[in-house]
Amino acid sequence: MSALLSLRPVATLRTPFAEKFGVPRQSGFIPEAEGRVEFLPEFSAPDFVRGLTAFSHIWLVTGFHQNPPWTGAATVRPPRLGGNERVGVFASRAPNRPNGLGLSLVRLLAIEDGVLRVAGIDAVEGTPVYDIKPYLPWCEARTEATSDWSQSTPFAREETAVQLTPEIAALLGETTVRLVRQVLRLDLQPAYQDEPERIYGMALAGWNISWRALPDNAVEVISVTRLPS
Repeated sequence: MSALLSLRPVATLRTPFAEKFGVPRQSGFIPEAEGRVEFLPEFSAPDFVRGLTAFSHIWLVTGFHQNPPWTGAATVRPPRLGGNERVGVFASRAPNRPNGLGLSLVRLLAIEDGVLRVAGIDAVEGTPVYDIKPYLPWCEARTEATSDWSQSTPFAREETAVQLTPEIAALLGETTVRLVRQVLRLDLQPAYQDEPERIYGMALAGWNISWRALPDNAVEVISVTRLPS
């Protein structure tokens, strides 16, 4: 038997998501969710990314560093199945798995000194990055591929259905308002929860955002407070 592979991070991902709640379930859902891949010193030399400007998108191989240890469970309950049906862990993208590795396809915005600026991220602040690979559309965009119960695009409400008062919008600023609207377009609460009056909170882009569901698939931001720096 060959020796076990030992992984070490090559970079750290900086994102606007301070906690797991509020992070989109897949990459690319929120174009406004920008982040920075900050290379560790031993991988920050320009030669490591020589030629990467030829590609518009990259794969990030990441680690679910905030996950509890894997319990050994062979099945999980995907949100796309309402949180009730079970499928095998290897038939899902659930973060709780034998080796807590994630895979994110992100848009490459810019290459700076020791940093990659990316968009469409789906990871929490401080996520370790173990590898980076260019996305190859000619072999990875398979038009004939099928995915049965997960083939349709998840529900996303219109951005106009995310309601903020002018006062809250002024506090957050235009860039953060766009990010909040895009995040709250998605159904963030667990699929098995149905509590219309419940108030939810998430830490996003330096703010604690409190919101609640309204009729007709709308949501309302009810308060925002600046998080300690």
